[in-house]
Amino acid sequence: MGRTGSRKKLGATVAAALTFAALYPAGGQVFAAEAESTQDAVSEHSLDETVVTATRTPVQELKANANITVITGKDLEKRHYTDLTQALRDVPGVTVNQYAPAGYNNSTKFYINGSEDVVVLIDGVKQNYAGGSAASLASAMKDLSGIDRIEVLRGSASTLYGSDAKGGVINIITKKAKNAKATVEAAYGSFGKQLYSVAYEGSENGLDWRLKYQKDKSNDFKDGHGNEVPSGLDADSVNIHLGKDLSKASYLVFNLRTYKDGDRYQALYEKQQGWKQNRGRYDHFDADLIWNAKIDDTSKNQMVLSRSRYNYNIFTYGTWTPLGASYEMDVYSWKFSDQYDKRLGDHLLTTGVDFTYDDTSIWNGGRVSIDGRSLVNRSVYLQDQWNITPALKLIGGIRYDSNSAFGSHTSPSVSLGYYITPKTHAYVSYSGYFLTPTPYQLYAKNTWGGPIDPGNPNLKAESGNTQEIGIAHDFGKGLTATAHYYRRHSKDRIGWSTNKYQNVGDEDAHGWDLQLAKRFDSHVSARLGYTNTHVDATESREANADGYLPKHQWNIGIDYRNRAFDSSLLVRGVFDRVGVLSDPLGKFFPENNYWVVDLAINYKIMETTKVYLKVNNLFDQFYAEHSNARVSWWGGAGQWWTAPGGSFVIGVEHSF
Repeated sequence: MGRTGSRKKLGATVAAALTFAALYPAGGQVFAAEAESTQDAVSEHSLDETVVTATRTPVQELKANANITVITGKDLEKRHYTDLTQALRDVPGVTVNQYAPAGYNNSTKFYINGSEDVVVLIDGVKQNYAGGSAASLASAMKDLSGIDRIEVLRGSASTLYGSDAKGGVINIITKKAKNAKATVEAAYGSFGKQLYSVAYEGSENGLDWRLKYQKDKSNDFKDGHGNEVPSGLDADSVNIHLGKDLSKASYLVFNLRTYKDGDRYQALYEKQQGWKQNRGRYDHFDADLIWNAKIDDTSKNQMVLSRSRYNYNIFTYGTWTPLGASYEMDVYSWKFSDQYDKRLGDHLLTTGVDFTYDDTSIWNGGRVSIDGRSLVNRSVYLQDQWNITPALKLIGGIRYDSNSAFGSHTSPSVSLGYYITPKTHAYVSYSGYFLTPTPYQLYAKNTWGGPIDPGNPNLKAESGNTQEIGIAHDFGKGLTATAHYYRRHSKDRIGWSTNKYQNVGDEDAHGWDLQLAKRFDSHVSARLGYTNTHVDATESREANADGYLPKHQWNIGIDYRNRAFDSSLLVRGVFDRVGVLSDPLGKFFPENNYWVVDLAINYKIMETTKVYLKVNNLFDQFYAEHSNARVSWWGGAGQWWTAPGGSFVIGVEHSF
């Protein structure tokens, strides 16, 4: 089907859906099993939602002394996000920078509060590995239907989660199966999109289980100007969850996740399509054993043992390597943690230990760059939640880390929350953070014969602090509002300078966000989010991370739901993403200001069968999230990786 025909069909489908929507309304952690979602007819999220990420214990979102957004499992279902990346784009304060939508492992970065250093958890278990970013792990959790909710914490959280929590935390909390059922799904869409999955879940005699296999495929796509962009994905994922009630007070969980893909992506940029595409391979394996125990009415414990392996290999083409070059990274990780919670009167004490072992090998251009370098991190932390009065809550904590590469570091945090009224909660907080250098930054050798190694074993860990103030208010009648402001100071930033990784100096950042949510009736709800971000320039990069971070970002959503039909309209606006105005190469991005609109429609044919339609980039917006225009030796202006244009996916789910 030609581009014009596809757009006509999409337009007709969307017009019919919008007409119907317009007319019809006129007619993880220790306590994760206790944290059940509050649900209503339209939106499952409210300020009464129980969250666990802010304190590692259950607390109402309104009382959390933190800036948190919750994406519920029902949100994932009705909006039909294809992966975590797409879901997180709709969260205020989160910026996604992606240049290979097919699935290339390191092609995506998540920024929270203007920082790409983010911790990812699955059921409270840290998924980051030495040298790995949060985005590298997004593809590992393909079973979105098995997610109960995603909690996005915006703000430094090193006291509880250690290194990499500079920007915030993304905690993916999975469902506990109840009724036995099998579900099959098949979907087809634009650009050769195919999805097939089969899942089986249930619960019996204290045992619960969920097993799922999923196949994802896609081909080259077209951007908003109709340019064909090399892209492709052929991926298989398996998710296994087995849980057992050992007693009324003890629960043991085994989780296994595997993901394998072969992918390709454009080697250069929108205006240089003649180059061959890069090809990659990504293998991920992760196994967790989690034991939750209620010791008595005032104390609980969680113990975790995790084993993982991440391997990716790419073969890349470019002007500087016309014959191509290979790169491979292989990381083995062991993780152990134990957390103990004790209530003493008005105090809730949380203490724990973490141990992480990472073994990293890297080959660059077929030559050994890093050969089996191991990093060991040991830590202990303590937190006290003190209800001084029914309206006043003080949370203080401290963490001590000992790292085999850079030594030791202490991360304190303190927050004070106050109920101005029963429906109005305000807080102020201070939190320290640290960020360890990656194995590549520490130990990488020059494999191309140069005199200087890029790795620097004398690097110091980056450290800093974040101050935050926030307020949340429930107006009643389905209207809620939250507002937050943060300021962050970083010292010893790690950057590229003089052909080597160096500590290049300090960095300051600040920003604020506003979120409004309104439930109009039992069918219609809406939400509005605005984010303002400013990151100062450093010796190694320009302001707002070389222009990748927009100064202004809007997130708008409208949801409609009845018994058999529901739909969601999602709008994302990006403004003042201008890069370096004085850059002699000219325009940094093809569009510095743009809107992207997505639409999801679900219709339940019968109780066990549902069909859905997802339209991405409804109006065929031409834009790019990633650019290399500042790297002048790679060519002239217009060196960007464009995003896919208008596309659709139609699918069916059946349970039995």
